Amino acid sequence: MEGHHRHLDVGCGPGTLIGLLDDRFISTGIDISTTEIDYARREYESESKRFFTVSARALPDGCRDYDVATVVEVVEHLAPAKLDDLLQATIERLRPGGKLVVTTPNFHSAWPLVQMLVDCFGELNYAPQHVNRFTSRRLRQLLQDVGLRNVRVHRYLALAPFAAPLGWQLADMLARFERGPLERVAGLLLLGTGIKPPHE
Repeated sequence: MEGHHRHLDVGCGPGTLIGLLDDRFISTGIDISTTEIDYARREYESESKRFFTVSARALPDGCRDYDVATVVEVVEHLAPAKLDDLLQATIERLRPGGKLVVTTPNFHSAWPLVQMLVDCFGELNYAPQHVNRFTSRRLRQLLQDVGLRNVRVHRYLALAPFAAPLGWQLADMLARFERGPLERVAGLLLLGTGIKPPHE
């Protein structure tokens, strides 16, 4: 295992993020949806990628001391009490000095308009799903409140995701163009990180 990073993906859904990682990562994906985990196992399970239908609190005892844990597009779906429990349980699984990475829509951007358009014209309806709405300040405060250090929050992605149906090359080109000042102002999503402190 030397030279590998141990990674936990909480709320992994169909396993897409883990599927994108190479074998430098020894990854564990968890989700409470049996359907999603069944798909993830069929598509991505290997010696370096495994999946469990459990909550973070119910992970097997051997699943701990992770270098990094990701919680991607999950926190907006959870009421505050459940969210605090999920984050605390996830942090408990990190080694001291391990990093937590959280992403969520940025409600201090054009995201509410995007969500309204998707709700009106798309097949999804985000309104009843997004019960927790985050801004940069609120996400930073959440990560500090759960005891993380060196907390940072960045905005990212503006128009690039919407170009994907027209072709990945166009989406990639837009993503490169957006990086920097434009992304910091107009980013529709938030990326928050923090470090688990060492044992006191």
